[in-house]
Amino acid sequence: MNRVILDVKDILGDVGAEKSYSFERDFNPIISETTKLAFSKPVNFDIIIENTGRGVRVKGRISSAVFLECSRCLNEFEFPVEWEIDEVFVTETMPGEDVYTIDETRIDLGPPAEEAFVLAVPMKPLCHDACAGLCPVCGEPLDEHHRAHEEEKVDARMEALRQLLEDKGGESARKA
Repeated sequence: MNRVILDVKDILGDVGAEKSYSFERDFNPIISETTKLAFSKPVNFDIIIENTGRGVRVKGRISSAVFLECSRCLNEFEFPVEWEIDEVFVTETMPGEDVYTIDETRIDLGPPAEEAFVLAVPMKPLCHDACAGLCPVCGEPLDEHHRAHEEEKVDARMEALRQLLEDKGGESARKA
């Protein structure tokens, strides 16, 4: 898990106080059961932290780029990810409340940033909208250099019968 710890003690005692931050951090790959996101650029944080009285509100933009695999051609490509953050970190939580907390005087922007990056990735990433994918016959990319194949159209429902006829044809030739 990536950690981005900010100490907010400067604004904790003053309701309405704000502080701006602009910085970059290198992130380790995010690995889950279904996803592996490797970052191609550092994560850029451009945020404002405000004391709300109950905690601190973090507003701003967090951006980077990740490497993804195209779901059609299987090539790796760089995908920009950007998140408009607007999260509240509280000092005390209510029962059943699902919020981020302040640990003494520190907040960790790593978990919400990781969650936002995972959610920003499309279910079927494409290197570009016009990606034609791979040839089902030879597996080569379907681009301007690819030549059409002479394909034998096979009806899967008749494959067993074709196989039986080939076997019978071979037996007849052996008997003669």
